[in-house]
Amino acid sequence: MNIIITSDNESTLALWRARLSPFPQVQFTKKRSADIEADAVVISGIYAFERYGGRPNSAIAQVITNTTGDGLPGLIIIPPSLPMVLDQEKKPVVHPDYKQTSPAYYAVSHTLQAIDALNSQGECTITTVIFPLPLLGMNSPCDESTPTSVGRAIEEHGHSR
Repeated sequence: MNIIITSDNESTLALWRARLSPFPQVQFTKKRSADIEADAVVISGIYAFERYGGRPNSAIAQVITNTTGDGLPGLIIIPPSLPMVLDQEKKPVVHPDYKQTSPAYYAVSHTLQAIDALNSQGECTITTVIFPLPLLGMNSPCDESTPTSVGRAIEEHGHSR
């Protein structure tokens, strides 16, 4: 499977390129997602729910058919967020079992699991997926831990070939 990382920020792309260079199937571009030929695009729920549907879910990535005609790929994948619980003050906090888990690792790991499951069913095949960093909240040129976490998720899911 090909993974295309997009960002409008050259410094961010350089950081991601440096961290994910061991993975030959990962490509980097400043192109807009609508200008890229792909089967799916991964968009954070905060940006996707209103336009494409779905609702917050911490267990699985949601795969939604894009019926908007907006030029993005036919499938929108919304990664899960870390599981939350209410603290003593009734405020949402990350579940204690996941406090040491990177949100980026969790999101990408579950996204890759959803793609693998969909591909194994044979109904449709995702061979190219876009990860638009701005629409994933991962566009900071100063954040080295996020691309490192994403690389770990790619490697662990056997997408390093």
